Amino acid sequence: MGAPPFWKKSGAANIVVSALALLQPGFDPVFLTIVSAAHGTKLTDHGWVVGATQSGMALGSLFALHSSSRGLTAILPLAAFCAFLASLATAGANDIVALLTIRALYGAAMGIIYIQVMSAAAVGRPNGAYGAVFLTQLVIATMVALLLPAIAAAMQPRIALATLAIVPAVCLLLILSGGATGAPALPTALAEQEDREWSDPAGWALATASLLFICTTMMVWSFTGALAMAANIGEHVIGRAVAIGSVAGALTALFVMREQPVAPLPLTGLLSGLSLMSPIVASAIGGDELFILSVILLNVGSTAIIIRSSGMAAARARNGQFRRLVAATHSVGMIVGPVSGSLLTSAWGTMGLIMGAAMTILSSCFALLLASAWTRPLIAAKALARCGPADP
Repeated sequence: MGAPPFWKKSGAANIVVSALALLQPGFDPVFLTIVSAAHGTKLTDHGWVVGATQSGMALGSLFALHSSSRGLTAILPLAAFCAFLASLATAGANDIVALLTIRALYGAAMGIIYIQVMSAAAVGRPNGAYGAVFLTQLVIATMVALLLPAIAAAMQPRIALATLAIVPAVCLLLILSGGATGAPALPTALAEQEDREWSDPAGWALATASLLFICTTMMVWSFTGALAMAANIGEHVIGRAVAIGSVAGALTALFVMREQPVAPLPLTGLLSGLSLMSPIVASAIGGDELFILSVILLNVGSTAIIIRSSGMAAARARNGQFRRLVAATHSVGMIVGPVSGSLLTSAWGTMGLIMGAAMTILSSCFALLLASAWTRPLIAAKALARCGPADP
């Protein structure tokens, strides 16, 4: 049968490294419990730990965005080695300041790796590449979430944290072996000029939609557990919902990466936006089954629209910088979303969260409508060009 086209064009190693660089958010709840067991970190400091990692990743992404492709490819081994050292140092951190510093460095290194390698993976078949990365990330994150507590129980929490250094170590090995170099996978892309126009208006609209949908996802996801607990939904139900939701997200990624859309993009955006609001509605109504269903809907909708909007945006890139910008929407959205949600809930409570999520979703859908409107004339022009001039 052979490998799917996107595996050949994007490179299996690039897909694996991209998934590993984006792995941390997938098992953060388990990671934080191990950190507390190892270092006595307060529960109230968990948000700072996550924020330090994601802020570092966002800063690393912005650094990569404004750097040359050749320069980034050259520093990838150094970034992977720094992430390896930071991962080992996490196990030995003695205070919260050291821990936050180490996690910020880890995030920055992984941000650089993700932006450059994901940009290279997205050259050939963007939707397939993003779908494969999301699928791989979800599968590995689920395995880590299951194995990490077992290692901590059998040995020590610090040893369990040290084993996570395997993640950047694998990235380093794949980079050093040449399997994931961060260089564009297609020969035609090697000649691209970094100072050319980045993309057309439709590409910018799609990238904006990708950023906004990620922000909304993280805005709602960050408060899903708190909303559930306020509705007297037990922790075991929340854990079950997260596990089932991850499986649903993986299946969605597997379906979407086939690049055979069953609905127009604006309709997909609207349905996905409604699904992102479902945990808020379910928590207000109450009930374990309804909450589990809402988390499934959130994972399905979020995975589908982020893969499609990111893949379509990357497909319209005219240089490597725009592909890196599309990848950067992921890491930047992961920190902007939770911060925005915290500010809104601090000011206006749950209603602030609802209004913020609703406005972001509406803005995302408007961006998708603009992208569709700007794309149609180009499709028509290409069709006329293929037909050629009419016969006299």
